[in-house]
Amino acid sequence: MLKKEIPRALYGHIGGSGTWGCDFPEEVLFEGVKVLEGSLEFETPFGKTVPMKLLEIDGEYTADHNPKLILDVVFHGWNGLSPYNELWEERVFWVFQQAGVKFIIADGTVACINPLLEVGDVIVPSDFIDYTKRPYQISKFTKDILQMTDIICPNLKRILLKQAQEYFGHVFSNGTYGVYEAPRLESAAETNKFYHDHCDILGHTMMPEAALARAIGACYVPLYFVSSYAEGLHPHEFARVGDWEHCASYIGNTVLGTFAEIDEKRFNCSCAKKRITLPDDICKRIRMR
Repeated sequence: MLKKEIPRALYGHIGGSGTWGCDFPEEVLFEGVKVLEGSLEFETPFGKTVPMKLLEIDGEYTADHNPKLILDVVFHGWNGLSPYNELWEERVFWVFQQAGVKFIIADGTVACINPLLEVGDVIVPSDFIDYTKRPYQISKFTKDILQMTDIICPNLKRILLKQAQEYFGHVFSNGTYGVYEAPRLESAAETNKFYHDHCDILGHTMMPEAALARAIGACYVPLYFVSSYAEGLHPHEFARVGDWEHCASYIGNTVLGTFAEIDEKRFNCSCAKKRITLPDDICKRIRMR
């Protein structure tokens, strides 16, 4: 249903392959959450979004006793398995920016390279290396130069890790995410390169999401379920994939539990300040403003 007015919401959930094994949030069975509106589509400067949901966590179940409004988008806003023919993420983040979203949690699944990781583990990475070629439209959201250090919000991450430990046996709190282009898997030679580049996990989605979150001044944290080993690590085992349906409800509960635990008044964070604002005279010379 195409809507002209974007609802106000402080929270945004970017669903991915971590929660695609269930109908989120209806099948998660998290107490106090309800869908206020579903199938919301919005026109943006980048095209029409996929359907979104507006969720609410009742204040009776939140740390600060205030209701939480959440804009939820399925599978990173993609319409299909590849983002590279359309600006899907830009459409999502334009809506988030207009809605006033300040806290974003993304979920997904990844392949692991680090031998300490196994299928079934969960990881919240601390950094990324971007191997993609797609041009990102970050300048349409901000004219500032974004700093990519500490791209994961430490305060939001702390809450998320605590919630994840309630549902998963092995939760890793650091690691480097190698971002390469969907919808294919990596080659064995690429896996070897990514390993020597010190990547711990591989996937398709942390960029441009992390940069766009910083562009709109939001705190961002992703949660990834290790669903397979990177190609070439186990030559006789092709694309071993974890149980998506099994992990989906656990990840969904982790996401909703994290939102419920946020106390906005006590949330001191500098994520929105990690940018460099150029002087007006410089911007005029290079026609940035």
